[in-house]
Amino acid sequence: MGRQYSAGEYLPFGGGSRRCLGHALAQLEMKLVLATVLSKYQLVLAEDKPVKLQRRGFTLAPAGGVRMMITGKRL
Repeated sequence: MGRQYSAGEYLPFGGGSRRCLGHALAQLEMKLVLATVLSKYQLVLAEDKPVKLQRRGFTLAPAGGVRMMITGKRL
């Protein structure tokens, strides 16, 4: 099993002068995949409960993630 990173130390593309060369392309690909999924499918929250935020370094993220379900295709 790999090393377990704390919430404040893991940066997927690194930073500073050692930043990943593929950072811009990977970000573009992630946006395109997300836009494609959101344009083709209807998503709803899987659980009807408030989303709790937690600090991750200098950003905020949902604690435990946000569970979603695909309810059908968009017309």
